[in-house]
Order: sequence, then C-alpha cells, then structure tokens
Amino acid sequence: MENSAPRSIGLLAVATISATVNVLLARRMPSALANFREMFASFGVTPPAGTRFVLNFPQAWWLLAIASLAVFVWVAAKSKPPIEELRRMKLALRLVVILTVLAYGLVALALYIPLFRLGEVV
Repeated sequence: MENSAPRSIGLLAVATISATVNVLLARRMPSALANFREMFASFGVTPPAGTRFVLNFPQAWWLLAIASLAVFVWVAAKSKPPIEELRRMKLALRLVVILTVLAYGLVALALYIPLFRLGEVV
C-alpha cells in the first residue's frame, strides 16, 4: 500500500488563486489586446513581429486557464493523495504558475517596448 499524506491548505489555496487569475486573464486579455491593436493603428505604425504575434492570438490565454483549472480540480479532488501524486501536484502547480508569470511578462514586453520606442521618437 502506498503512503499517503494530507494535502496542505496552502497547496489548495495556490491552486485556487492560480485558476482564478488565469481565468480572469483569459477573459480580459482579448479586449485588452484589441485596445493595444487600436492604439498601434492610431499611431499609424506596424508593430514588430513579436507584438503582432501577441496581438493575433488573444485567445491563447485560455490554454493557461484550462491548465490551471485542471490542476485546481486535481488538487481539490484529492484530500489525501499518495505522496508521489502529491509531489506531481506540486510540480504541476509550480509549472502553471511559472508559465503564467513568463507569459504575462513576455506579453508585457512585446506590447510596451514598441510603445516606449515610439515615445523616444516623438
């Protein structure tokens, strides 16, 4: 029989926060990216390739939302998982959080660096 350990409240809390944040980002980002698209168009400039990529895939945030919801459901469903499964839960949650932070940071850079460069020209 496998050893099991109780799931910590902290793990469930982080999974809940991650799922909530990612769903809110997924819901909000399409309209936010549309505003950035309009802003670039109003300046009459063609954004760089990285920025165009970000602007062309506003629904991609749902991939992170679905992943974080899946991890949340997994963590919430098991109050006393086997120790090895608990390790996998923690790893999955870390990966989702890291991917969210990286994605948000890269999108912020892709959107704001061209705007700062425009500000330097003006």
